[in-house]
Amino acid sequence: MRVRNTVNLSTVLCAILCVTIQPGIAGKAKITTFDPPGSGATYPWTVSDDGTITGFWYNTAKSETDSFVRGKDGTISVFNHQGSQVTAAYGINTKGVTVGYWTNIAGNFPGFIRTSKGKMKIFRVDGASNGTYPGELGKSGAIVGAWYDDYDVVHGFLRTPKGSITSFDAPGDAYGTFPTSMNATDVITGHFDDASGLIHGFVRGSDGTITTFDAPNDIYGTFAQAINAGGTIAGYYDDSADQAHGFLRSSDGTLTSFDPSGSTGTFVESINDKGDATGYYQDTSGGSHGFVRASGGSISTFDVSGASGTFANNINSKGEITGWYIDSDGNYHGFVRSK
Repeated sequence: MRVRNTVNLSTVLCAILCVTIQPGIAGKAKITTFDPPGSGATYPWTVSDDGTITGFWYNTAKSETDSFVRGKDGTISVFNHQGSQVTAAYGINTKGVTVGYWTNIAGNFPGFIRTSKGKMKIFRVDGASNGTYPGELGKSGAIVGAWYDDYDVVHGFLRTPKGSITSFDAPGDAYGTFPTSMNATDVITGHFDDASGLIHGFVRGSDGTITTFDAPNDIYGTFAQAINAGGTIAGYYDDSADQAHGFLRSSDGTLTSFDPSGSTGTFVESINDKGDATGYYQDTSGGSHGFVRASGGSISTFDVSGASGTFANNINSKGEITGWYIDSDGNYHGFVRSK
């Protein structure tokens, strides 16, 4: 295992590029776009409850993928692991701690935990010969993610704040268990592949008990993507026409499906503790648009001005949404939508 002092943090405080503000629906929301300087593609992944955003971007000068943290004041700092072609941050908390992974020549990509001051610690799941991939950092400091074995089969893991790691697989899993989200009490959701190649959702309780489920009318797969403090799970499923629909699954197992008006495919990516869910949908022309479904069920849609596609990926407790969009030239940029 590499020690911490081999990491080249190279953190640079950056000015924001191409910042625009778009009036939101009903004049309440605004959209701010951003990129780290020199970015060929920007992918914001998570926005913490204080408005700090992390994700990754393509560094055109170095021909590599690096990570970034965008503060709530809009300043951007970038970082990478020296010698890695990919350093990808996926999770962040209100203390500015980020988690993610980097690549190495050996192929056993380690996970990392990076403090707000830039100190980076690596970890690997035992047996993860093909990579350890942290996906989300919980409020307790626990980390949930996936790891790949010798046969490139994916499994789930939970790392406690003290560093102990538990691996797990959903019952009936044959081709991989992929956790996607964890709530404040370390309840985890995600999806897995059975022996027939069909995809099902699961929820893993804090005691380790795993329950599997499928959305109504699911034919080709149920993709559980996020879970909030109340245990409500958000995601999407594919019906017999191979069309995706959004769903919410309450803690008692009740499932509700929904689609924005005009949707030919709905992809729910995140839900906050208030029950507001976000994601994107496709229209009849193949265009992609962002949406937010309020806890009461009303759905608002939005687009970044001039975008050919808007992809909302994460929502925090304040209703701030981050994601990326495609411009008219096919380039990817980050955005944050605030109330």
